[in-house]
Amino acid sequence: MLKQLKGLLTNPSGFFNDVKDESWKPALIFFLWVTLIISIVTPLVNYFGIESSDISSSYQSQIVAYNFVKTWLLPTYGSIAFVLEVILILGFAISFLLFLTAFLHLLYRLIGGRGPVLNAWKAVCYGIGPCLLGGFLPYISLFAGFYSFTMQFYLGPRDLYGVKESRAIVVFVALIAYTFIEMFVLGTTVGI
Repeated sequence: MLKQLKGLLTNPSGFFNDVKDESWKPALIFFLWVTLIISIVTPLVNYFGIESSDISSSYQSQIVAYNFVKTWLLPTYGSIAFVLEVILILGFAISFLLFLTAFLHLLYRLIGGRGPVLNAWKAVCYGIGPCLLGGFLPYISLFAGFYSFTMQFYLGPRDLYGVKESRAIVVFVALIAYTFIEMFVLGTTVGI
């Protein structure tokens, strides 16, 4: 996992080109390790008073799980609710992974990308790597989340689907614009 993370962070285009012929399993294993770490650290941070929000979380799953815990589980189960939050983050992250894989595949095929849905799977799974760089800490998570978003919705798909740079940039800018509109209107973000 550390070797993959290093390659992803130091040479993203080279990394995504290297994994083109890889099966679905290594990407899923990477995704599950990163998500497991995030899902264990996040409830600890929440327990000590830092709420999961757009400012302190790089995963949408962290925010959704925390809101569920805060509203429904904490009043009933007390501190045990934070243990349940680990399971909720994992469950939401896997659900978002499946949705984003389908969405990304359709989007990049519409703009002329070539290849199977496995390309989107790899972009989404590996794209969460930067979230380990503080995706559970206030303000640092904004940078980790943006870097992850760039990997998932621009660098990974651009390289894996082989689309023109200009088309990939248009898609990325549109998704960034949508994310900011959603964040300011609804208080949420797009992502795992």
